[in-house]
Amino acid sequence: MSKIDQLLSVGGLSLDRLRNFCLIADAGSLTKAADGDPGRMALYSRQIKELETFFGCELKRRFGKGIALTDAGRDLARLARAHLIGLDDFKRTVHAQPQRISIAAGNSVLEWLLLPHLATLRARLPDTALDFYSQRTADIVGGLRDLTLDLGIVRASAVATPLKARPLLDVRSALFVPAKLATGLTTANLRTRLADMPIATSLGGDFRENLEASAAKARWPLRITVSCASFTQAARAVACGACAAVLPRMAASDFDPAEVREFPLPFLKSYVRKLCLAWNPRLAEVRPLLIPAVEAILMAVREKH
Repeated sequence: MSKIDQLLSVGGLSLDRLRNFCLIADAGSLTKAADGDPGRMALYSRQIKELETFFGCELKRRFGKGIALTDAGRDLARLARAHLIGLDDFKRTVHAQPQRISIAAGNSVLEWLLLPHLATLRARLPDTALDFYSQRTADIVGGLRDLTLDLGIVRASAVATPLKARPLLDVRSALFVPAKLATGLTTANLRTRLADMPIATSLGGDFRENLEASAAKARWPLRITVSCASFTQAARAVACGACAAVLPRMAASDFDPAEVREFPLPFLKSYVRKLCLAWNPRLAEVRPLLIPAVEAILMAVREKH
């Protein structure tokens, strides 16, 4: 008897059960996965028990009013998701349908680093549909681990086993000043002029803390009058001429050089965020398109930066 025959000689395993188990894992609870439908909740609960009987281990445990997957449950969800994704890719291939690649990053990275190169990406991945998601680093790393995301752009320091990554870009920051606020402004008098210049930047986080600490240490005055939830919001404040902003240098793609001037800030010279393109090698095994997509993104970004 082959291994497959041995595996399937006992009832309880099916694609439907595995699919629903993945739905529960993605939703985080039976209630959410079933949209509150009591009949579907009962079905999902029974199917989990059948899978537990088949594999001979606990796949879930009680967590408050809901459930949480055990380590074995998370492993099964990842394994099942990988095979279901592979089957979906196969179906799309035989029907000459485009495969889909999901790419997650912070909003500013998507808008300033990826979307400006969309034409190049589409040319290098002609039979691929691209889905972009704006997410926080922790959520991206979690999605890559659980195989709910294909690719993610994150800080290099956030990448951990079992993920793999390739260096993408070193992100440095600068001061962007609307033309009407930049009259007579030079690198020589920038330090003096900053004391009276309204500045926008991100609301908090490592960048804001480093910005304020570095400026204070170097004794450069900063008049931060607008704190934004994102860098792209701060960039809008610059575009309308209301104030200057400390932004990643890749924000320059948003501005007309005649309307907005860029100035280096010496006290931020050593602050560099190393971005990388990360993926899960387990997913790459069932999705041959993944590595060509990695190469296409790397080439598109590096050609312009």
